[in-house]
Amino acid sequence: MKTKITLFLAAVILLTGCDLFKKAAELTITTDLTADIPVIVAPVKAAGLFSEAAAVNFSGTSTLSLAGNPDLADYLEKIREIDLKSVVITVNGLSSGQIINTITATVAGSGELGTQTNISSASNSFTPAMNASVYNKAEADLLANQEITVTATGTASGAMSFTVHLNFTSAVVVGALD
Repeated sequence: MKTKITLFLAAVILLTGCDLFKKAAELTITTDLTADIPVIVAPVKAAGLFSEAAAVNFSGTSTLSLAGNPDLADYLEKIREIDLKSVVITVNGLSSGQIINTITATVAGSGELGTQTNISSASNSFTPAMNASVYNKAEADLLANQEITVTATGTASGAMSFTVHLNFTSAVVVGALD
């Protein structure tokens, strides 16, 4: 009888303890999730002539993939949670005198990350205010698909090419025993 009770208690402890062991084996990895969006703004052709006077619309898209992050490479199948803390948006490749009148960065299916005006080579980086709803949807998409699609749209002062760099500061929880 004592043996049966001992075995029963041992089984209860082991079965309820599994979740405790899994929780204790969680690892939080602080990393930057990045995406580069290449943009080419073509000159406007009006009446057979190229015009530099009017604002020119642009749009570019890229995929932010967890697989491209070396900090997460060993844990892609073990990710339990993703927490996007903030995003810094930087426009690289502008020459002196080139102006982006307005730029908006979005995450497909999640919403707008932020909008900024008057981007130049001297003032090329901004941190939009955090929108919890957009971040939550983006986190869920990253967890489910391990990637999100990011887009930059706006208007520029004329023909140019540049790269929009998105840098998400994030914390990724992985299960080391999964």
